[in-house]
Formats: sequence, C-alpha cells, structure tokens
Amino acid sequence: MALKLHSKRWYPYIFLFGSVAILASWFYFAAGHPPELLLSGLGALTGFFYFIYRQHLDEAKLFKELFVEFNGRYNKLNDELNKILAGPREGEPSEKERESVFSYFNLCAEEYFFYKAGYIDEYVWQSWCRGMDVFFRHPRIRDLWDTDCKADSYYGFRPSVSSVPK
Repeated sequence: MALKLHSKRWYPYIFLFGSVAILASWFYFAAGHPPELLLSGLGALTGFFYFIYRQHLDEAKLFKELFVEFNGRYNKLNDELNKILAGPREGEPSEKERESVFSYFNLCAEEYFFYKAGYIDEYVWQSWCRGMDVFFRHPRIRDLWDTDCKADSYYGFRPSVSSVPK
C-alpha cells in the first residue's frame, strides 16, 4: 500500500469519535460509572493514536529523506538526459550517454522499489511516472531499456509507456 501523507488530517476526527464512543459506552454500560474504566479507555485510545501518529511522522521523515536523495540524483542526471532528448532520435548513444541512461534506469527502479514498499506517496509517484514517460518515449533511451530490461534487474519496474510502440 502506498504512503498517503494526507491521511493524517483525519486523525483528530477519528480520535474525537473514538473518545465520544468510549464516553457513551461508559455512561451506558458501566454500573456505578467507575471513573477508572473511563480513564483506562481514554488512555488506551490516546496511546493508540500516539502510536499511529508517531508512525506517520516517522514515515513522513523517511519519505522526505528519500525524496531529497532521489531528486538530488535526478538533478545530477538531468542535463545529460535532456541533451539526449534534444539530440538525434536514432543512432548509438555515446558511452557517457549510456552511463547516464543506465543510472537513470537504476534511479527509476529504486524509486519504484520504495513506492511498492509503501514509502513513496502515491501523488509523488504518479508525478514521477509522468516525468519518466518523457524519457522512456525517446527511441534511443527506449532501445537501451528494451535491451537491458530483459535481465529483469530492475525490481519489477516497468515504465507506464512500456506498452506504447516506438
């Protein structure tokens, strides 16, 4: 399941609903209304939501670290990749171009790996896929991908344009 950084906005409402449910249960079921029962229920609910919110914060922190790292690596490749896009659509790529493209393939595969593991937000992943499509549509990049992906060394990553004819 993909990370949804926006889901935390529901936490206060769910906490409030849970608190009201515990309070209503206490009034309805508790004979003599012992306050310890109410405090225990609210304490358990608070502890549960603290755990959930803390986990969300940890995932958001990891996401930020991954996001910064992946974007930094992409920025280092960006100029060379854009030169390939602006260059000829046919012919053999130079050794430098091949290195840049294979580095890009590895970057895409790592992003996909962390997305599948649930550490990349769905909205961010879809945005990255749209950017990947630009490069994977280019025939010279596409030829390298079609040749190299046969080894299945990219964690199952397949660009969304892989079914689009050249």
